[in-house]
Amino acid sequence: MKGPTLSFAAAVLLAAACASGAPPAGPARGSAPVTFTTLEQRSVPGQTGGKRREVIRDAAAWKAAWDEIRAGSDLPPEPPAVDFPREMVVLAAMPTQGCVSRVTIHAITPGAGGVTVDVLEEPPAPNCVCVVSARPFHAVKLRSLAGPARFHVERGETPCGHRAPS
Repeated sequence: MKGPTLSFAAAVLLAAACASGAPPAGPARGSAPVTFTTLEQRSVPGQTGGKRREVIRDAAAWKAAWDEIRAGSDLPPEPPAVDFPREMVVLAAMPTQGCVSRVTIHAITPGAGGVTVDVLEEPPAPNCVCVVSARPFHAVKLRSLAGPARFHVERGETPCGHRAPS
């Protein structure tokens, strides 16, 4: 009976050795999205401007970004308060759109290589008939996270609520 016992013991040791190199079960550390607070989300009618996707880590950069994204709007001259030693801002803006449109930051996830920002851009649906162009943006604040940001953008569309004449 020495042979089967030795084979069983070898099989148990081999299984234990293989299992020890396996990654831990469940999500990797730091992979859960973090909580953030919307500072402002809107479309500014008549505003022209390009795409912006950035992380802002100081007050001077936030003030400059705010001045640019609020241009021509009724937003206050001073940007929303952010405690930059402890917090940062993530800003996503679409280029000027024909009319109704929206950009939304859905999730911000820290990782070993930096931060991933999930954004949904929703330009106007093809059937929209527009009079005034607009530039949508979304600015959020959250606790400071290290590393560069990578923006993952999905596209949708904003419905107009009516159909263009055929």
